[in-house]
Amino acid sequence: MSENFILRYRNDIYFGTNILEQSLKEIINMLKCKRVLIVTGKKSAKVSGALDRVLKVLQEQNIEHEHVDYVLPNPSLSIAEQVLERCYNYRPDTIIAIGGGSVIDTAKVVSAAYFSNMRIIDIFRGEQPKGKIPLIAINLTHGSGTEADRYAVITDEATKIKKGLASEVFYPTYSIDDPTLTLTLPRNQTTYTSIDALYHCLESSSSIMSSPFTRTLAIDAMFKIFEYLPRAYIDGSDLEARYWLLYASLLGGICIDNSRTHIVHAVEHAISGLRPEIPHGLGLAVVGPKLIGFVYSKVPEKFLILREFIPDLKLRSEEHRRVEFFLKYIAEQYGIEPKLSSLGIGKDDIREIVKLTIEGSPHLLALCPCKVTEDDLERLLLELV
Repeated sequence: MSENFILRYRNDIYFGTNILEQSLKEIINMLKCKRVLIVTGKKSAKVSGALDRVLKVLQEQNIEHEHVDYVLPNPSLSIAEQVLERCYNYRPDTIIAIGGGSVIDTAKVVSAAYFSNMRIIDIFRGEQPKGKIPLIAINLTHGSGTEADRYAVITDEATKIKKGLASEVFYPTYSIDDPTLTLTLPRNQTTYTSIDALYHCLESSSSIMSSPFTRTLAIDAMFKIFEYLPRAYIDGSDLEARYWLLYASLLGGICIDNSRTHIVHAVEHAISGLRPEIPHGLGLAVVGPKLIGFVYSKVPEKFLILREFIPDLKLRSEEHRRVEFFLKYIAEQYGIEPKLSSLGIGKDDIREIVKLTIEGSPHLLALCPCKVTEDDLERLLLELV
């Protein structure tokens, strides 16, 4: 069904079924860990069983540890600063992050700020950290790909600006992808995280930085998502489906590490910056079909990979409606209505979302393969209300 392996990318990623304990023992011995800060959210590390499994390894190895468990989805500057304060007080030599993208992204900026004697706001404002203390990322979802990339996404609650921060030091020192840890993902998060991976593939393969390498990985990942998401959605205990969705997510993370995302993530960052309670993958599923359809209408040649999935698709601008319909169908078959009104967002919110998109993600909009104006964004979003 599957096999275990170590992917030597920009870090070492241990991947495989029930690989957690043995890989963690190897890693902490290589790092000579003595004092560890464990960073998690409120529930997932416990519900998945990952926290107990990690604690058992640490206890067997006589490693001191403290645990912070208050990272929230769409993580904020204030939460990251609180975790950093615990770091400064506890003085760990290693951080272990157990969670999805929110937890691992928070740990990335904390490990870098702590090593560099900085505050999180310094990094948010553009200062580059000098390094990081060792970070072990134990991934609990098949969506973000953050275990393999140089990015961390943080929201400033005061301004509502959600930014994707980039640094070479943000790569985890080691990452662990064990599909048994994803078996307890609820049905909605199974969908949302997989859709996140899907848009990583679609955007990275069509950005101005795309390459044959990115497109090859994206096609493989998308085939896996389309084959195995229906199975995991129906039966969350389907370990084979979880394995291949986690693998697809990993490929998606490598794709965005090389070629980035663009318009869909830029707009969604603004939406969940304004409304942090909206899950990231859900926001992508809602705005993605319309935005990808718009880009296709301008530069259909950038979406050659979609011919693998949409029969007889012609690379012509008038085919953008077929592309939009295809992506809407994917959302709808998992109970997602691709309308902003389904998220509680109305016409009065659109100007603010456009403003936050322009201010928070100009670098992502610049990677879009066609020009996108404020008027374009406003028109497209109004059509989604």
